[in-house]
Amino acid sequence: MKHNIIACALACATVFSSAWAADGTVNFTGEILDEACKVNIGANNTMAVDLGKVSKGAFSGKDSEASVTKFTIKLKDCPAAVTSAKVKFDGKPDAVDTSLLAIAPVTGAATGVAIKLMTADKAALGLHQVNDYAYTLKSREENKLDFYAGYKATAATVTAGPANSVANFTVNYN
Repeated sequence: MKHNIIACALACATVFSSAWAADGTVNFTGEILDEACKVNIGANNTMAVDLGKVSKGAFSGKDSEASVTKFTIKLKDCPAAVTSAKVKFDGKPDAVDTSLLAIAPVTGAATGVAIKLMTADKAALGLHQVNDYAYTLKSREENKLDFYAGYKATAATVTAGPANSVANFTVNYN
């Protein structure tokens, strides 16, 4: 009887210990700043970027791109300890290419197209990730973080209609 109880106790201990076994460890690091730069992009920290009216004929097939539009996020009153920044954009990703912003699903919306975001050197910016491009910041100046946006075909055929989207951004310092 004692052997059965001991065997049962060992079996239970083995089952419970394997439930807590780990394959690896993730260490999260970071810092909350006392103060950071002030974002200066307009009323209610909202900016409108007009990508213009682009003909569907401007797209020659999947992955073709239309002209791009420059936009600038301005940061001012940066503390001296903050010397660089990277920007992360979030928004609804396109169903075909998740690195692009999806077009808002309104009645009659354009199809086969999405919005591509780019850094100051026109390198593609992915969504939902801090990108590698670092902008140098100066504490006593208005810092201009330039970006580009443009339409990119996600299908062989692009249809006409409203082609709007929304992205939020987060500035990550140093």
